[in-house]
Amino acid sequence: MGLEGRGYVGKILYVDLMNEKVRTETLDEKVASLLLGGKGLGIWLLYKLSRPREDPLSPNTPLIFATGPLTGTSAPTSSKTCIITKSPATRTVLDSYCGGFFASELKYSGYDCLVITGQAERPSIILIDNGEVDIRAAENLWGLTTVEAEKEIRKSLGKDFKTMVIGPAGERLSPIAGIFSDLRCAGRGGAGTIMGSKKLKAIAVRGKEPVRVYDEKEFNKMAWIAYRTLRMSEATARSMPVFGTANILLVVNEAGALPTRNFQSGRFEKAEEISGESFHEELWIRSYGCSLNCPIACSKIALIKEGRFKGTVVDGPDYETIFSFGSNCGVSDKNAISYANYVCDMYGIDTISTGCIIAFVMELYEKGLIKSQELDGIEATWGNAEALVKLVEKIAKGEGVGKFLQLGVKRISERYPDSVSYAMQVKGLEVPGYEPRAAQGMGLCYAVSERGACHLRAYTAGGELLGYLGGIDPLSHDRLKVLYAIDRQDEKAVVDSSVLCFFTLFGLRLKEIYQMIVPCTGFNYENEIELKAIGERVITIARLFNIREGFSKKDDKLPERFLKKPLPEGPAKGQTVHLRQMLSEYYNARGWNEEGIPTKEKLKQLKLTEIL
Repeated sequence: MGLEGRGYVGKILYVDLMNEKVRTETLDEKVASLLLGGKGLGIWLLYKLSRPREDPLSPNTPLIFATGPLTGTSAPTSSKTCIITKSPATRTVLDSYCGGFFASELKYSGYDCLVITGQAERPSIILIDNGEVDIRAAENLWGLTTVEAEKEIRKSLGKDFKTMVIGPAGERLSPIAGIFSDLRCAGRGGAGTIMGSKKLKAIAVRGKEPVRVYDEKEFNKMAWIAYRTLRMSEATARSMPVFGTANILLVVNEAGALPTRNFQSGRFEKAEEISGESFHEELWIRSYGCSLNCPIACSKIALIKEGRFKGTVVDGPDYETIFSFGSNCGVSDKNAISYANYVCDMYGIDTISTGCIIAFVMELYEKGLIKSQELDGIEATWGNAEALVKLVEKIAKGEGVGKFLQLGVKRISERYPDSVSYAMQVKGLEVPGYEPRAAQGMGLCYAVSERGACHLRAYTAGGELLGYLGGIDPLSHDRLKVLYAIDRQDEKAVVDSSVLCFFTLFGLRLKEIYQMIVPCTGFNYENEIELKAIGERVITIARLFNIREGFSKKDDKLPERFLKKPLPEGPAKGQTVHLRQMLSEYYNARGWNEEGIPTKEKLKQLKLTEIL
């Protein structure tokens, strides 16, 4: 019967920038039923279309924008765009997500997925207008900041176009460049670098065809139940709408898990000065959601009211940005943190990686391995807000020492071999804002995450530190903890393939998502357990991609500091991450061999042999 009218429009759009050719393919129903969309569909396409071990910056590397069956419907938080490619920072599979209206417009324009290959001869923009595709010159946009580019596009095309853009950092191929849409950012792993390598400054899309679902009456009922459930959750109805994602900062700090001074500690003595409560009282002027169907509205607009940066308006900062520029650099100046966030947004770079790079540099400076002369005269001392801002500006603009620092923690540590033990990265991606010695499950998840260190591939911190699902012992590292991590990993892969916002998991479980997916698609999934199997299938394809790229068990590791240096304070004082035991249990529970390779039996069980 085909997929049209079942949450899908049934088409994949291919754009070859080198030859300026456009074609479409029908989305295979079997692939959709096994992988849903979003992350699952995108990684499957990447696996099928990529040449093994090719340079991520090759014109052949696909840049994929994928929607899910719930995109463009009334399902709450269904406005995310899933972006999939090969990471220039890690050379692993990369999936990154961005809020806003772009994904819905792509769907309304008649496409479930956009696949871009090739390299344009000159700076270009892809225009998709209700299904019609055009590739246009965009020299006038090249060099503009993200905000300037979006304003110029809407000025020339119309306000109803939704955009994806890169900033100057993506144009010059900074490995930490993101892709932006209305200041929402797909930040991690360098997707903006891939877009820049294709000389693609922007994509603009608008459409007018509504998304139809299989059983409209039942779907609307279940979407309303999901919405109501989110409005009944303490996290999604009260904490996050008021204090944003930073509502957890003081709790994480109390648990000894707030990374401080390049993960030397898990407690920051000035945490109250950078908490969500403090930002709410002093800087944030309003809240908003990524789209009209988001009941959470965790995003904040900050206005700097005094000092050197007076008058600056910025979207944020969120928890991860506050940790990276704040506690991890020993900085408690909210204005400096907010301005650093602003600079990153304008030039188009990831705030987590940028802050972690600077924290690493500050420790190098503390230990005498790097001098101020090498940093263009900057005294990179802990807590130095002025140094923080100067280093952010240099990295964002690629000026002076910023040309080197933008390469990331792993590359920097290669110049300073004595620093490798505290270079806080996994597979080349900087570690995010949870101290794994205080939350063992997060340590496992950082190590096995397919895109490098990531808190969003399996958020065990919710149970370990924040008390969700009744609370999980943060220091346990037995088989039950491993199974918990796998459960969270599979669940998140379903959310990312649906495509929904991660924060729905602070209020919903797979049951509510299952209840929307079935009447949306008409797929005959028996229960949420069968839906969870989709998550396992997606995780496994990602693993297969990385194995093909040369990654193996040796890469499922953590920085030495986490494994050998006990935490100095807090509830987890004296703890290290017990990775070896958990990793062995993880492989076994996944049905992978002792080297971390999925067995033929597992691939057959997951029906991957039918589509790969």
